[in-house]
Amino acid sequence: MQPVFSRIAVALSVPLLSALILLTVNAWAQEGAQPGSLCEMADSDDVQMLELEPSLFHAEYADMTAGFVSRRLVYIMQDTEGVVRGRLKLSMSVAAAEGELHRELVKEYEYPFVGSSRVVVESLSLSPVECSLTLYDLRSGPIPDGTQPAETWLANYYYDLVAVTVESKDVGTFYSFRHPMKAYDLEELYLLFSQLAVERFPRLSVLFVTAPFRYRNYAVLIRRLGRESIYAADAEKHICERLRLEFSDSTQEFYVETLPPHRVVKFTAGQITYTLIEDNTAYEE
Repeated sequence: MQPVFSRIAVALSVPLLSALILLTVNAWAQEGAQPGSLCEMADSDDVQMLELEPSLFHAEYADMTAGFVSRRLVYIMQDTEGVVRGRLKLSMSVAAAEGELHRELVKEYEYPFVGSSRVVVESLSLSPVECSLTLYDLRSGPIPDGTQPAETWLANYYYDLVAVTVESKDVGTFYSFRHPMKAYDLEELYLLFSQLAVERFPRLSVLFVTAPFRYRNYAVLIRRLGRESIYAADAEKHICERLRLEFSDSTQEFYVETLPPHRVVKFTAGQITYTLIEDNTAYEE
């Protein structure tokens, strides 16, 4: 299996982005999109920087030392024709590192490869600490004991720099680049929308997102589209807040329950739709 990314790229210089929307649009344009793809001119006066404050946490996630609910969820993965292609097992929990408590999100995939990702973020600021991705030369699980991964990716965040190490069976690679000061890791978006009250987000807002394994920074437009009733794969009806995320090269959507336990019922990424089918969380009565 050839490495997905095999070049060494060191110290990408990006401009220091301020909260001004004008600079946000300029940064968006630098990613290859036209400013008009960020928002329509009629909307431009309504766009705000999304401030992720601790006051936005749902009650079950606010206190990391007591009452924090660890989640274990399973999603089916469907293509654009609705054919089930795989499963995603997902867990959110508390992680301890260097005497501090962090928030952790782990994803285990079974399509189109077997692999997993893990992202760790600071408890209050939600700034990313590290993110990892592990891939195996397998098409289905479970992973046999002793199986070595085909590739491992590790991103460590330092102030305004992210350093990435890639290791495969044949070669090791390192690169780093700078990111905006208030940026969040691409892999933590699910965690953000699960643990924060998304219904309190502005109608239109901008969030800076770093994708370390894509070697990219994004200024992402988030549209809060309002409430919708949808069915999950468990055939239950859910009232959800719908979010649309517009990147310079793609679009994602999240449907988040407006009532406890505030789960992400469905979300999209690329050509794949993830729909909740099992909730294995041990909820307190």
